Amino acid sequence: MGILTAGLVTLAIFLSVWHLDRHIQSRLSLLESPGTPLYSDTFLIVPGEQIPLWLLKTWYQNSLGDDPKFPWKKHTLVLRGVPGPIPAPPASGVFESRQYFRVVFGPHNRTVMGIYPTGEEETGPPPSLKGLWLPPVFLGNLVRTEVGDFRPVALRETSEKLRTTILISEDRRFYDHPAIDFEGILRAAWEDLRSKSFREGGSTISQQVVKNLFLSPRKTLSRKIMEALYAWRLTQQRTPDAILSLYLNHIDFGSGAHSRIIGIEAASERFFGHPARTLDYREAALLAAVLRAPTRNNPFRDPDRARTVRNRILTSLYQDGKLPLRAYRRDIRSPLGLSSISYRTSRPGPYFADWVAHEIRERGLDNKNGSAIVFTTLDPYLSHRTELDVTRELGRLARMWRLRFRPKDGEGLQTAIIIMDPHSGSVKTLIGGSEYGPSPYNRAIFAKRQVASLFKIVPAIIALRSEDGSLPRFTLASPLSNEPIRLRAGGRIWKPKNAETVLDKQVLFEDAFVHSLNIPFLHLAESLPPQEVVDTARELGLDVPGPTRLPLSWPLGGLPQTPMAMARAFSIIANGGWDVTPGGIAEKDALPPRRLLDPDVDYLLNHLFRQTVREGTGQPLLNWTGPETAWGGKTGTSNGGRDAWFAAVSPKNVVIVWVGFDDNRPTRRTGSQLAVPLAGSILKELPLPPNPPPPPPGIQEENVDARSGLLALSSCSPNLRQIPFIAGSAPPPETCIPSDSSTIFEKIGHFFGNLF
Repeated sequence: MGILTAGLVTLAIFLSVWHLDRHIQSRLSLLESPGTPLYSDTFLIVPGEQIPLWLLKTWYQNSLGDDPKFPWKKHTLVLRGVPGPIPAPPASGVFESRQYFRVVFGPHNRTVMGIYPTGEEETGPPPSLKGLWLPPVFLGNLVRTEVGDFRPVALRETSEKLRTTILISEDRRFYDHPAIDFEGILRAAWEDLRSKSFREGGSTISQQVVKNLFLSPRKTLSRKIMEALYAWRLTQQRTPDAILSLYLNHIDFGSGAHSRIIGIEAASERFFGHPARTLDYREAALLAAVLRAPTRNNPFRDPDRARTVRNRILTSLYQDGKLPLRAYRRDIRSPLGLSSISYRTSRPGPYFADWVAHEIRERGLDNKNGSAIVFTTLDPYLSHRTELDVTRELGRLARMWRLRFRPKDGEGLQTAIIIMDPHSGSVKTLIGGSEYGPSPYNRAIFAKRQVASLFKIVPAIIALRSEDGSLPRFTLASPLSNEPIRLRAGGRIWKPKNAETVLDKQVLFEDAFVHSLNIPFLHLAESLPPQEVVDTARELGLDVPGPTRLPLSWPLGGLPQTPMAMARAFSIIANGGWDVTPGGIAEKDALPPRRLLDPDVDYLLNHLFRQTVREGTGQPLLNWTGPETAWGGKTGTSNGGRDAWFAAVSPKNVVIVWVGFDDNRPTRRTGSQLAVPLAGSILKELPLPPNPPPPPPGIQEENVDARSGLLALSSCSPNLRQIPFIAGSAPPPETCIPSDSSTIFEKIGHFFGNLF
């Protein structure tokens, strides 16, 4: 029995070590890959466009500077591209041909003055091309579970001063005890006791690699034991130099201005503007300080704290004899030497890139060997301009309405913005917050918020469509009750109100939608089957419970949704009623869509959107687009202004804007006051939408009385309105009655009924 027991124990140990080694090998193959590179879509630049030279130079890094062949213009860039404007070429293969063009900039290098083929020898300016499609912009590498600025380098491509500094700061005895350093653990514990703080670490670099790259961050005894076992086996499979290289290439330096900074090479370029092979002791000490606590010791956010920790590491270098006294005295008094341009100039679309990384993982498309290239649908220049608009306009709105706004700290007023092609589902721009660096949480994808009146598209669709060839339940001219309503919910009486005072006892369907009135839509909802509500909402991609669990507030958007879900729902209406799936990855082959909405119903909804902008709650948008705009839209405001929404709709683009606080504090402002102005500043970056399409054959337009909704007789209807109807559903003609049959006493009674 003893021999059998010993054999079983030996077998168990062997299998455990074998399993451990397999996991380490699998993880190492992933970590030692270059990651999965992500690229934007192609994008078009045209003469006269306001695009700065420095931005293109940053994205493509192939400027030839001043070109003597074009002495009448100061600066040019030579860029690879395809002449345009033409339909956008496929991002993945069009730039195999090596065509180069000069892009000439005007004064202050902010405006494209002309685009010319290279090799021209003319003394005067040749005719400029109409446009130039530029190649996809690099967005970052998908490393492990996130997108970051990741530039792996060999150990020999880092400076010796850097390696010395890291070892003295993190693991002095690494080459003597690469797995576990018991002496170091005891020394660190003694220093922590003396200083009554946790300033010293006891882990070797191998343990830190295992802790950060192999195991979960939970601090438990079992995890510490596993950390030691993994470190021991890791040192059996890799040399100390290989482990140190793995460590340096995967150190997390936190979030930069637009993306996470992963590895020493990316950190050196971003913090100092030069590669890691040229780092000196002063710079290496600062990077060592940052990696100890990437958020707290970030020199751009807390330079005094970063300098204190840097000087502590410089003191260790001096005490170890690595730094001469004169150099030590010079370095501890020296400035941090940061390059703010390199740090803040980054890749476009950080929130978008994070979303694509999430989609890649969810769909199992991540490449374990890092050899694949993923092309996305991001328009990089549109994304760049939208980010600038958000920073400027959100700050202006916060000042105007005296709302808290501290984007540098990731606090205060936040936003989520999606710009999407409603036909293909291609997301051109996605912004998930006020500023990525301090607040990388992607609200556009993950934040579920009450959508308020945006949800009124669901009862509107059900009410306006016909079933089995019969006439629809309602038309845009149907009168809806505006009488005060009292509902019992959870043992309490709920008395909803309209956002604006409307004295009329009834209003037309069109007016209730356009002016976003709550009471008429609650009356309307009482006649709609709950199962049909659930089915319709789910067809639009919205998250709703079963028919027996619908809350009473469902017509008013009491069911939280993400901005991306709303982008899909409004895109279905914008594209003519066809199903569409939002996507950020360029797809070559798309499945044919299925029709979800009848063309006649879809036309009526788009008519309502346009009327909302012309006459209703979306009217402030006209300050940005002009009175003749073809944009339509829908506003939404949840209770207390906790969520302010606007959905801008056209056949070419759908723009979803949400504004609010993360902690659900009320803004006391409406979608018209917060979301519409932000949307207006963004719509200026988009091409003008086409004119509305003509009505489909199943639509007839009639003049109705604006009060009764009946077909108008011009002889007795002072307020005529043209309203579209599904054929056969138009109301009967009116009879001549006074234009206002309600007495003043009835209006006063209705006013106080709504009030109380």
